[in-house]
Amino acid sequence: MKQLLQQFHQQITLRGYSERTRTSYLFAINHLFKWVNQPLDTVTDSQIEAYFRHLNLEKRYSKSTLKLQLNGIHFFFEHVLHRQFSVSIVFPKKRDKLPQLLTPNDISTLINYCKTHKQRTMIALCYGCGLRISELTQVKISDIDGQRQLLTVRQGKGAKDRWVIISPRLLLLLKLYWLQYRPETWLFGTFSHGSYHPMHETTFRKALIAAKDLSGITKPCNPHSLRHAYATHQLQAGMPLNQLQQQLGHLSIKSTERYLHWSPELGHQGTDLLANLGGLPWQTPTT
Repeated sequence: MKQLLQQFHQQITLRGYSERTRTSYLFAINHLFKWVNQPLDTVTDSQIEAYFRHLNLEKRYSKSTLKLQLNGIHFFFEHVLHRQFSVSIVFPKKRDKLPQLLTPNDISTLINYCKTHKQRTMIALCYGCGLRISELTQVKISDIDGQRQLLTVRQGKGAKDRWVIISPRLLLLLKLYWLQYRPETWLFGTFSHGSYHPMHETTFRKALIAAKDLSGITKPCNPHSLRHAYATHQLQAGMPLNQLQQQLGHLSIKSTERYLHWSPELGHQGTDLLANLGGLPWQTPTT
């Protein structure tokens, strides 16, 4: 199995897949290996089919999780074992529920209950630019263009770069953060093993949960909740759908259109979301 996994990592690297995809596929492969308890090159189609029935009926995995498992196993069989398999899989119907969206007041409350200026800046940037958590943790100082008020998001989902608008109020907050912490490479770096590295995603999740618990907010609150809030609030402020698609980094407009169902009233232009939040400790930076 060790040799097969080495081949898997080689194939993933050759095709330029992201580390997140590598981790997800590796989990799927190891999970199947533990379940069948035999070498994977001896697994039959019927065993794979039984495995997915187990994930569906007993583990109650969602449709998206099942598809991710299937993609990982298919990659391993095709590129490592050089073998095709044919299975019949029934995917559970996806429940289309309207989320409990965070309001601008919720965002303001979260930011105010952060314990440090660094945590406030992380939440403000994630919300103010609609970033995925994987994009937030990888931001470098060189990615921020203060003169053009743009953030370069490098290698987002789909391995694509994009530009995202930084509002004047958010740019001010980033300047205050830099003046206090003086980061050199990574905007939210951490020092370990003698060098600086990007902040781990868990660090941000913990900071967000801590602020949520202190604030008393009962709605679901995770990094993607901030991204959902950004999208719906910008649509409500009037940002055109095609511009929002670019800002979010969606490959298909259909992914962006779902936010229309969450926004009953639309205006005409986007807005500086952070400028509308009350009670924040904004200060004019000193030089």
